[in-house]
Amino acid sequence: MKVNYAGTVPISTLDWTGKAAITIFFRGCPLRCPYCQNHPYLERSSLVELDFVKEEIKTSKPFVSTVVFSGGEPLMQEAVIPLAEFAKSLGLLVGIHTNGCYPERVNELVERKLVDKLFIDIKAPLDDPELYGKVAGWKEYKGASSVFKKTPEEIIVAVAKTIETADASGVELELRTTVIRGLIGSEEDIASVVAWISKNVKNREVTYVLQQGIPEHSLQEDLRKIRVLEREELLKLGEIAKGFLGKVRIRTKEEGEEIV
Repeated sequence: MKVNYAGTVPISTLDWTGKAAITIFFRGCPLRCPYCQNHPYLERSSLVELDFVKEEIKTSKPFVSTVVFSGGEPLMQEAVIPLAEFAKSLGLLVGIHTNGCYPERVNELVERKLVDKLFIDIKAPLDDPELYGKVAGWKEYKGASSVFKKTPEEIIVAVAKTIETADASGVELELRTTVIRGLIGSEEDIASVVAWISKNVKNREVTYVLQQGIPEHSLQEDLRKIRVLEREELLKLGEIAKGFLGKVRIRTKEEGEEIV
């Protein structure tokens, strides 16, 4: 089996708060979020053998307690299943960063007990398909043959199903929204997102994170000169989220991760 592979961070303390992880990046994604910082991973194949990635994990094993699969979108690839299985066989915890578009694969991982934590993006309010589509880049890229197999409405259904599966499974769950000035992250946007979480997620231990998007590295060039949301602005949004949820954090370039 081949892996469409983007690279490895052998030891990371940023990808799973409180744990040392090896982070494996996969190429490919079904979305084209205009603010995406990992856009070099979205196109082009770089196929390697499954054993190559297994060896990367094995090499880092003495120094880490977890493996994080990121991207791109790791759940696009079947290889994530045997790689998670391999990591678990080594006694490592498995975390997955996902945009939520592959609920069937999440269900398989959960049923086989191959994932310990899911980090799921909520790009925009889940009751607003038009805005979700805009934040996911649907309008600009919907004509691309290899991108956007789903409409914004279908993407929202998939994300909601992924969250439902994760919620019911008992695995640790982190939901996150990346905020970009003028695109996503108004007070109304965040209130809508967290109201949905409060209503639909039964796990009261769920963590919600507001991530400071860095526009200068965006996929979409016209975003690159937009002024970044400051830490104080994220704290204000975090306080709104705190009115609905028990565990809220912000993540900024200035201060890293902070509990609200």
